[in-house]
Amino acid sequence: MSNASEVRHLLVIADQKSRRIVPLTDNTYSIGRDPHSNILLYDRQVSRHHATLLKIDDQKNDQPCYRIIDGNVQGKRSTNGIAVNGKYCLSHDLAPGDLIRFGNQSQANYHIIANSSELDLLKESDSDSQLVDKELELDDLPSVDQFASLDEIFLEDEDDDQPKTMAFGNQKKNKGSELLKNQTSLADSNPNPIIEVDFQGQITYVNAAAKIKFPDLIKLQSFHPVLQNLIGNKTSTEGTSFIREVQFEQSFFEQHIHYLKESECLRSYLFEITKYRKRELKLTAGKDRYRFFFEQTQEGILVINPDTKHIIETNQAYCKLLGYSSAEIIGCNLYQLLEINRDVFNEQLEKITPENPYIIRESFHRHQNGSLLAVAGKISLTTYQGQEVLCLIVRDIRDRKQAEEELQYQLLHDPLTNLPNRELFKQQLGVALAHAQRHEHLLAVIFIDIDSFTHINNTLGHSLGDKVLQSFGERLSSCIRAGDTVTRWGSDEFVLLLPQIKNTEDTVKLAQRIFETLQRPFVLDEHRLQIKCSIGIAIYPQDGDNAEGLLKNADTALYRTKEQGRNHYQFYSPHLTAEAELLLRLESLLHQALEKKQFSLYYQPQLQYKTGKIVGMEALLRWETPAFGMIMPQKFLPLAAKTNLILHLSKWVLKTACEQNLSWQKDGLPPIPVTVNLSAREFQQPHLATVVASILDETGLDPQWLELELTELTLRQNLNLARKTLQDLQNLGVRIALDDFGRGFSSLGYLKQFSFRTLKLHQDFIRDLRGTSEELGLIAAILAIGKGFNLRVVAEGVETSDQLKILEDLDCTEIQGYWFSRPLPTKEATELLSKITRNNYMDSVNFMS
Repeated sequence: MSNASEVRHLLVIADQKSRRIVPLTDNTYSIGRDPHSNILLYDRQVSRHHATLLKIDDQKNDQPCYRIIDGNVQGKRSTNGIAVNGKYCLSHDLAPGDLIRFGNQSQANYHIIANSSELDLLKESDSDSQLVDKELELDDLPSVDQFASLDEIFLEDEDDDQPKTMAFGNQKKNKGSELLKNQTSLADSNPNPIIEVDFQGQITYVNAAAKIKFPDLIKLQSFHPVLQNLIGNKTSTEGTSFIREVQFEQSFFEQHIHYLKESECLRSYLFEITKYRKRELKLTAGKDRYRFFFEQTQEGILVINPDTKHIIETNQAYCKLLGYSSAEIIGCNLYQLLEINRDVFNEQLEKITPENPYIIRESFHRHQNGSLLAVAGKISLTTYQGQEVLCLIVRDIRDRKQAEEELQYQLLHDPLTNLPNRELFKQQLGVALAHAQRHEHLLAVIFIDIDSFTHINNTLGHSLGDKVLQSFGERLSSCIRAGDTVTRWGSDEFVLLLPQIKNTEDTVKLAQRIFETLQRPFVLDEHRLQIKCSIGIAIYPQDGDNAEGLLKNADTALYRTKEQGRNHYQFYSPHLTAEAELLLRLESLLHQALEKKQFSLYYQPQLQYKTGKIVGMEALLRWETPAFGMIMPQKFLPLAAKTNLILHLSKWVLKTACEQNLSWQKDGLPPIPVTVNLSAREFQQPHLATVVASILDETGLDPQWLELELTELTLRQNLNLARKTLQDLQNLGVRIALDDFGRGFSSLGYLKQFSFRTLKLHQDFIRDLRGTSEELGLIAAILAIGKGFNLRVVAEGVETSDQLKILEDLDCTEIQGYWFSRPLPTKEATELLSKITRNNYMDSVNFMS
């Protein structure tokens, strides 16, 4: 890497072994734990062939770039996947600064460099990364004692063994802070040096320009000229900012220092003024040189009598800047041109000495047309024609002021939608709350979430997803009143601020306007999308008297809306917070249960009673805790399904069931399918088939011996997604069972649309079975339908001999229920299978007796 211009693409790798820079020049690279990989990662969590880098042409920039793909070139994906900038993906076109994670201990940053100085800077920033790489710490969760008791919820019910569905899939994506990313990007690209130090004088941040201008800054720390005497007793009394002039070697800088109390640091912006400083020095070098500089410089100059404040001399640059002639200016009082607080200004003038000039960061001078012109300036005490004078040098800062305003705008607005971001929203909310408290009126905070936006991103691409967010923001903006605010909170979440409302009906009317405007389809890139949303509302003061409380409660109301079916609105109520605290405690208990291995699977056999053989096993989850004993799934699954940890739990169920089935086969038992339930939330995961395929590959179970069971209600929630997901699962070779058949109104339609292997007759048909003609006719019809579609039909909930006799007369040959067997622990289920295998059949009468 001696010639940096030949290596424009780099990966900065960090794993358990080291941090290193890898130049990218070839068209293809393999990345993984395999010793033959082009880029070797030292991390046991990384797959042997974890990812592939391909050089492609960037059509936008007309130059090559690299695309990273999960897995090898043969299409076999990695075990843990890859995440780019915190988002899991199968492939991604890399952009400079992208962060790629391969596992908990391995990551890489992608860079494009143009010259050797950028390479040197990259090496330096890598060596100094400990100065800026900081880990965000999460607030500690409340203790268990702060929550209500769960005794009434986790009551053991041994007689209620109804199987409950489980969920597994990809973990919900973390929402990172968009504001912090924008601020870091803007600061790093700023051409002027930016430095931050804490109140102890330690450097906490330097941008690229500062590293280039001051190469010894990190080494010298507070002894560097630009940081000397910066920290002292005056730090907090100087106000929010002050300005000073510093010299480094032969260069001069104007240092703007901002005191940031909340961040506990000082932030410095340095602007080089070497050429201006040298021009000032010429003023004392002789009359001729002074006159030449005085007339030729581009900065405006005023020579002022320090006693009367009358203008003695001016140059053409100042006249041109304000549109006057020199005759109109000379003789005028300074305050006729300068718009400033005279008392404060005069106080500062008294402090000026030849060694201590007064720097004015911003002031306003009156233009000839009556407008005010923003300039920066410095007043120094010097000698002119034998008398002591004040010399005011000013320069036009309109361009800089415009750049600062643009920077401030970018820091407070979302770059995609151009809407205010959460930082600006919090500022506006603070002002609105103060006004509402002072004038005693209502205020509303409304959280809005786009329904199924993740599905749009995954199926139609992030580019179209961005356009949906932009159009959605425009629709929301069209619904609000003047004075209201629409904010993009992050990802697919938006927040509305209504600083003044008459009553809660105002928010209801707004919600209705939003739903009405969303009835019109979004036409984007030849796609017609019907977008829906969920809304949560919190009202000041009854739902919170501070910003944090209102935001939290509006978000809680939104969560409840999504739970209750989406595409609606929900007002906050106090019991929602109590439930949220309960869910937080439950999530902690679930996490501990997984770590302590408190979960287990019971297996309930499915019997073909005419042959006496077991034709299937349904895996059912059990949770045994020291505090509550055995907890049945119907007690904890409904609450657990509201937390993210349920996805990890359901993935554990699927893997454990597959491992147990394979273990039975290795013990010589005849292969039978094991059934695992799918919940609605799990089924809606966009990559469910990928998760199932990964578990099958990891455990080694033949797909035909896995049966996934779902209900009609799950199908109805999203038919379009169901078609694709079921097709992907069937392509893997797993069996699909339809549970609770006959309970819904679209059962026959589902049999025609989807290729099921098994129908499970809902236990409501069996529990109260008395043998009436209506019952017999309905069950006979379902059996005929199953036979017509070439499906096996299993009757659930068979508990008595009378029920079995009726089913036998109707030629329903497969049953599941307490008449034959309760759900059994693994050991007892194994013994039952072994006994049947030895006898080649099961004598059901002897078994039950």
